[in-house]
Amino acid sequence: MTHARGVALVVGGVVAVVAACGGTMRDPSRPDADDAVVRVRTTVPDASLWVDGRFIGPIGGLRGGFALEPGKHRVELRHDDYWSHYEELDLAPRQRVLLDIEMAPVLP
Repeated sequence: MTHARGVALVVGGVVAVVAACGGTMRDPSRPDADDAVVRVRTTVPDASLWVDGRFIGPIGGLRGGFALEPGKHRVELRHDDYWSHYEELDLAPRQRVLLDIEMAPVLP
């Protein structure tokens, strides 16, 4: 099997799995016009951001916020030294949200 054929099979498999799950692959750097934008301000800038159970990245790298499709989402901040914090959001199209989160340290 050639390398190009192997890559095509892997890409085709990923597309099939995503399609079977009912999702679409989108470029997160190119939000849709109807997407909501969520900004998070927190006392722990190196906390990890999770949305709907998926790791997004460290919150400090998302200064301008992040786009989400309208609808219900679970936004969670995690850090080993702090209690996790989560918010349930029901976002409208083009809504702008600022979450101001103070994370509580885990006691020794």
